[in-house]
Parts: sequence; structure tokens; C-alpha cells
Amino acid sequence: MRDGRIARVGPEAQTMFFDPASNAWSSGPTMIAGSRPRGSAIMLPGSRRVLALGGAVNQVTTATTEVVDLGAGQPSWAFTGLMNEPRRNLNAVLLPDGTVLAVGGNRGTSNYDDPVLSAERYDPATGTWTPMAAQAAPRAYHSTAMLLPDGRVLSAGQTNGVMQTTAEVYSPPYLFEGPRPVITAAPTNLDYGAAFSVETGQAADIADVVLIRPSTVTHGVNFDQRSVSLPFDAQTGSLSIAGPATSVDAPPGWYMMFLVDDRGVPSIASWVRVA
Repeated sequence: MRDGRIARVGPEAQTMFFDPASNAWSSGPTMIAGSRPRGSAIMLPGSRRVLALGGAVNQVTTATTEVVDLGAGQPSWAFTGLMNEPRRNLNAVLLPDGTVLAVGGNRGTSNYDDPVLSAERYDPATGTWTPMAAQAAPRAYHSTAMLLPDGRVLSAGQTNGVMQTTAEVYSPPYLFEGPRPVITAAPTNLDYGAAFSVETGQAADIADVVLIRPSTVTHGVNFDQRSVSLPFDAQTGSLSIAGPATSVDAPPGWYMMFLVDDRGVPSIASWVRVA
């Protein structure tokens, strides 16, 4: 959170805040649906709002999702769009175009029964979910899903069945919209508060410059996902970009930097280290 606290979201209904300065926990808002065991939560682009989705509410697998704005004076949860499928043991992945992909999970009452093969995509701007392509293998308990530098999504595993050691790669719709922006030159290291330049032949078409943290995902939660948009000015053949202002905006470490054009099509990412 921007004030230095850490938010714990799910599986319990009660959101909790930890303040490292005082080494103390405090209570936050309560999710409307109640506790969401086997659900997921993800920080949306902008690093203020958190989306909680799916899980087992009162032991019944749910399609409900809700959002909290942690930057509000008095944060509170509000329902957003229903997923097309109820899911527990799912994974949620931030995409470079600002949407969220829900992958895998199962509808049943155990860790693996009645798997959901189709993915679906959430648009934070409209609060709606759209069905996407189906996987070949079930991906429920102990499965993983993560964004790749080329804009695709890797979905793998689960600890059950004959396909538990397999992996699949999903290509989002933006990869079928024609030519992609191309990063021809970019720095490796970014300093807080410092401007930098990226060379691209599509500078005039770029709508967003996005940093996305690499994934650390387990048990349906990707703890390190973060999407940070950077201000920029388009020039002939290049972009002049303002780096993250502080470590509150982008904690130190490696990020995938995508250029996203006005059709929502991302480049292949360049790896950059923020420090």
C-alpha cells in the first residue's frame, strides 16, 4: 500500500493490514461474499485496487468476484462482474493490456473434481468477464499460471492425474490483432525518478508503457504480480519515459517492460532492473 502497510486479502473474509513501522496488525474491510478458501486475489493495474475471485464460499464453489480500493479513505469491498464459471483452485494473471486472465480451477467440492478447462478474461474498466479458449488438461490444486515475456501465458501442472507434469501456453486475443510494437533498444537498469529512452519504430502508436513483475505463484496466489504504467512522450523513433518515482510505486527488482499500442497489442518485453 502507498502508506507503507501490507494488505492481506483472503482466504478469510476479514482484510488485514500489517504496519512494519509498528510491527502491528489492524483490521480492514470484510469481503461481502465471506471467506474465499481456494480462491485467488490479484492487485489490479494502478496498485490501488485488489480483485478477489472465486473460491469456496460456505463450501460452495463460487463465480463471484469483488474489488476493494485500498487507496480510499475508508476502503470497502464491492461486487464486480460474475465469472462465467464458478472456480476454486484457480490462477489469475495480469496481462500487459491491463486485463486479468482467470485460468483453470475446478467447480467441485474437492481439489480436482469437475475441472474448468476454459479461461476467461476480466476487464477492470467495465467489470465484465469474457470466455476465452479452453485448455486440454485440468489445472486445479497446485497448478500454476504466469505471464511470459512474449505476452503469452504459461499454465502448468496440478498434483493429480495423468497430465500433472504437462504444460500449455495460451495466446491472448491481442496476439491476433496484427503486427506488434517492437523494442529496438532499451536500458537494462532504471533509476527511481530518472527519465530514460526506449527506441521503437512504432513510437507514434504507443498508448502505454507497462512494467510487470515476474511471477512467484503457488496455491492460486501470485504474490509478486504488479503492473505499473509509466508516463512517456513520443518522439520520432523513440519514447522518452519517466521511471518509477519511488519504491512504493515499483519495489526494487526485475520487471518485464512492455510497449502497448493503441489497439492493446503489446511488444515482446525487455527485462529491466529497477533500483
